[in-house]
Amino acid sequence: MELTKKAAVELLFKEGYEQKQIAKMLKLSEATVSKYVTLGGLRKKRLDHSIKRNTSEENALSALSHQTTVIRMISEKLGADINDSMTVEELGKCLIPKGEIDAVQKLFTTVKGKELDWSAIVKILREFSQWLKEEDLNLAQDIIDPIDKYLNEKRKSL
Repeated sequence: MELTKKAAVELLFKEGYEQKQIAKMLKLSEATVSKYVTLGGLRKKRLDHSIKRNTSEENALSALSHQTTVIRMISEKLGADINDSMTVEELGKCLIPKGEIDAVQKLFTTVKGKELDWSAIVKILREFSQWLKEEDLNLAQDIIDPIDKYLNEKRKSL
C-alpha cells in the first residue's frame, strides 16, 4: 500500500521538517504543502503531539524517579540486615522484590522509547542502496564504504 503524498506531508511535518524541505523531498510545490498543512490543521496537530509526548515523558520520568528512590531505600534497609553468617535462604529474603525491579524496567523502557534495532537499520539501508543503484549507479558505489562504516558504528553502539 502506497503512502499518499498528503499522508507523507503530515508525517514529515509532524516529525519537524519545514514545509520547504517537504516540498523538495516530495517534489511538490510549496503552495501545495502549505495547503495540506493549513487544511489538515497540521500546526496544531504537531504542537499537540509534542505536548502529549513531553507530558508522557515527564510523567514516566517522575514515576521512574519515585520508583528508583523507593528501591534504593528498600535496598538500604535490606542491606543493613545482611551479615556473613546468614544462610542462602535468609539471604534470599533480602532480595529486592521482583515486582519492583520489573516496574523500574518498564518505566525505563517507556522513558527510553523505542529505537530501531540493527537489523531494521540494515534493511532500510539495503533497500535504499538497491533503489540508488537504479537511480545512480556511480553514487551507489560511492556510498558503499560509508554505509558499511555507519552500520558497524551503529552495531557497536546498540
